[in-house]
Amino acid sequence: MLKKLSISDCPVLECIAEDFHETTDLERIHMYAVGNIKSLPRGIDKLSHLQEISLYNCSNLVACFDEIGLPTTNLIDFTVVICENIVALPKCISNCTSLKKLVVSHCGADRSFSEEGFPINLTSLRIFNAPEIYSSLVEWGFHRLSSLQQLLITGEECSNVVSFPEESIGMRLPPSLTSIRISNFDNLEFMCTKGFQHLTSLEELHITDCPKLTSLPDKHMLLSLGELVIESCPLLTEECRRVKGPEWSKISHIPYVRIDDEYFIPKEVD
Repeated sequence: MLKKLSISDCPVLECIAEDFHETTDLERIHMYAVGNIKSLPRGIDKLSHLQEISLYNCSNLVACFDEIGLPTTNLIDFTVVICENIVALPKCISNCTSLKKLVVSHCGADRSFSEEGFPINLTSLRIFNAPEIYSSLVEWGFHRLSSLQQLLITGEECSNVVSFPEESIGMRLPPSLTSIRISNFDNLEFMCTKGFQHLTSLEELHITDCPKLTSLPDKHMLLSLGELVIESCPLLTEECRRVKGPEWSKISHIPYVRIDDEYFIPKEVD
């Protein structure tokens, strides 16, 4: 029985099949650089063993998942990367209670999420260059993802975001988080202390390419951190100068810190 369908670097391929009715044991669908395929076969929702859908660089693909459906019982990983004609994630994804990993990167210009909401059992969420999805998540409520452990999000076109989490609207993050990685928030000025107050399991914090960022959460919000990485944040880098920087006291307890190309263990120099 066919377990995995993998198609890559086939720019002239225009069709896979009419439907998936005869391949009900299929577990994985991987498509990479398949330029001319415009739609996926019908019957995806009938693939009860399907665990993973990965679509990379499929420039003409218009995957109408709300018409063809998605399997809701065993789907674990849903990844869509550089698929310009996919402008919205399917409404039915909110019913995928088994979904653990969601990745959306560089898709349609008006990338959006359905009003039905997000799959609440996610443990890993990665959103790149998708401001509409970020805004939808904030409005819907990040904290409702009560199993989320890993959050990676980039802030392209999120010019209104000056704090993370967003202090002005009382944005909350799920206490289950162990890793946060944020980057490319051009107008981000500070990390909101209140937004970190329930993150007692947070082990890893990475902040990259936030040129206006000047401050971190208060030290007592970072006590669980084992790793802090700051890259291309020049104002924050200056504030975190070893010993003398005003933000140094907030990070002096963290076992591993890397700021740009400098690696050091603060405990050894206090």
